Amino acid sequence: MRTMNTEKLLKTIPIIQNQMDVLLDFNVNANELTNGVINAAFMLLFKDAIRLFAAYNEGIINLLEKYFDMKKVQCKEGLDIYKKFLTRMTRISEFLKVAEQVGIDRGDIPDLSQAPSSLLDALEQHLASLEGKKVKDSTAASRASTLSNAVSSLANTGISFSKVDEREKQAALEEEQTRLKTLKEQRLKELQKNPAITTTDSSPVSTMDGTINSVPAIDLFSTPSSTNR
Repeated sequence: MRTMNTEKLLKTIPIIQNQMDVLLDFNVNANELTNGVINAAFMLLFKDAIRLFAAYNEGIINLLEKYFDMKKVQCKEGLDIYKKFLTRMTRISEFLKVAEQVGIDRGDIPDLSQAPSSLLDALEQHLASLEGKKVKDSTAASRASTLSNAVSSLANTGISFSKVDEREKQAALEEEQTRLKTLKEQRLKELQKNPAITTTDSSPVSTMDGTINSVPAIDLFSTPSSTNR
């Protein structure tokens, strides 16, 4: 999202915005999270929200960095996108508050850093100047400072969301490794109780006195025979 060109960016961000809307339309409060099914659904939404908003935030940073070099029509689209982003930022903030209320660890909830309100004014003033309207006087240095502060704030948000996402991925990987280890240990115990083994065509072979002997291979995932042979 940070490296997209202007044309692709203006087409992609609205798609992410629509996805965020669908996710946030779950619109639940802490008092409604009263059973396991709803709680599980909320946790899945929470994880998706972290990843999706991180990408959304990256796209907005890219948009802001390009905004003052865009054409008039592109600026108009970009300003509309940014205003919608501010609305969704408020909604994701409320969503994260619910997450905290239902017991998700505070360290697993990313921080949201709002861009300064002066940025919206600067964006609007720039578009107005392109449209030939009378605008307030502002220096290039002032505009650059406002943009820099905004990008810095949003970048901090992006870092916070990315860290949470990485922890989620690591936790999922560790959980899967633990599950596979448990299955393997269980399978070995079953084989020890019933030592029947299966010989396959792909089993290694050894030679002794010119005779080819098949070396039995243990299949950890086959169903053990109910009778010994």
